[in-house]
Amino acid sequence: MPRSKKPTQDAGPSSEKRKAPSKKTSKQPVTYDDTKFETEGAWLVYKNVTSARNIIPKRRVLISDFANEFLGHVIERNKWETFVATPRVAYVEIVKEFYANIHDNLDNPEHPQYQQVYMRGQYIPFSPLAILRYYGIDNTETDILQAPNTNLQEVVTSICQGIDHWPDGTSTLNYKCLLPEVRTLDKMVCANILPTTHTSTVTMERAHLLHWLQTKTLNIGNYIFSNVWHIRNNRRCLAFPSLITGLCEMYGIDLSHEITRVKRIMQIDRIGIRSSEQHMTRNSERSTQGPDGGQSSIPGETDPAQDDPMAEDLHETVTELKAQIREIREAQVQEAEFRRREHDALSRQMTQLLGYFSVYPPPPPQ
Repeated sequence: MPRSKKPTQDAGPSSEKRKAPSKKTSKQPVTYDDTKFETEGAWLVYKNVTSARNIIPKRRVLISDFANEFLGHVIERNKWETFVATPRVAYVEIVKEFYANIHDNLDNPEHPQYQQVYMRGQYIPFSPLAILRYYGIDNTETDILQAPNTNLQEVVTSICQGIDHWPDGTSTLNYKCLLPEVRTLDKMVCANILPTTHTSTVTMERAHLLHWLQTKTLNIGNYIFSNVWHIRNNRRCLAFPSLITGLCEMYGIDLSHEITRVKRIMQIDRIGIRSSEQHMTRNSERSTQGPDGGQSSIPGETDPAQDDPMAEDLHETVTELKAQIREIREAQVQEAEFRRREHDALSRQMTQLLGYFSVYPPPPPQ
């Protein structure tokens, strides 16, 4: 036996030949967590793209503030009471993994994973119908995605004031051109339907959507599904975090170990709308003022040049502080709930251990 081992221990030329292949394969293959990502490509998308993207949170609409107004009528017509309610807690990693796992054949009926997304070791349904079911909406009418485009002139006439045509040479118009009631609707659209952080300008797509919502119902399932697909293929902020987290929970994904939550922002209510309109009016007055600091063109208004220059900044600061306080309170409540669940889990484990030891007591110490 010792003699048979000597050749394998010899440090001669044959040993050097055996070492050569190890040098060529010394670079280990890329590994990824296959319980989180369907393929290595999905992991690379997460690593290089979605992990660095910001997330636009959903906003609650305080329906009672707009019960007899334009926004309230739009919500009632579309049966969006659940859709605009307080959004559920959303988790950052769940959202970013979801977008990374969206595959190229999501909308291909012939693909085995048609309208399914891989999440935490299983496939969950993600389709217009799944979205409608999540929000409890029954909407099968022809929607904006299937309808022919409305004439842009008609769109401008119906949603704008002060202009009679789309600005020449540009693909956007100023938010201030919208009718007051349409501006209120636009706040909800920018957060919940066509999420964007560029709210000061209105794209043609958003203008068509606002015009559509004035008189028609929107198939929110089709529209959100289409938007998620576009977000996946572009470098836009990630959106619909509460919906994605809610669908994962609905189809059995364990969220008990998730920690990092998507930050919530202020709800859409009458106070916030009024503050926004006043802020926009003050800015408009100052921008139209002559170089000599003349009187405001609006009767009864104090000359902005004579106002306290810190008043506007202070007002905005107070509004921001209130929003931060609200966010901190919500975070504390969520943290307390997370700790409570941890405590309950530990209590159950302790109860099981005590039950085990009552049947099988440990041996006495030696």
